[in-house]
Amino acid sequence: MARPSKSEKRDRQINLKLTVREMAWLRARAASLGMRPVDFGRAQLLSDRPIKMIARSGGPHLDPLFIAQMSRIGNNLNQIARNFHRFQVPPPADLQPVLQAIREIIRKASVDGA
Repeated sequence: MARPSKSEKRDRQINLKLTVREMAWLRARAASLGMRPVDFGRAQLLSDRPIKMIARSGGPHLDPLFIAQMSRIGNNLNQIARNFHRFQVPPPADLQPVLQAIREIIRKASVDGA
């Protein structure tokens, strides 16, 4: 991608969080091409290459947004369970229908492909 003209300023930004390993990879790849990491990242992001989808063996494809939401629910449930164990409190009876509903959503999504 060419450098923008003087009248076209780069005044918008996105922020990404990377692991130490990802950042090391980014810096190494940029350095091997004689580029700054930010320029390398921009070139990669704005390239016209199609995005590679990771093939999953077996089962239907699940929507990434669905997976993210279920992950959040799972994290909340883990925190709830941790506190029940920490304070040695039995889970309330009305938690079972909620857990069953979550199991049913997961089962339906895995069959339908969400």
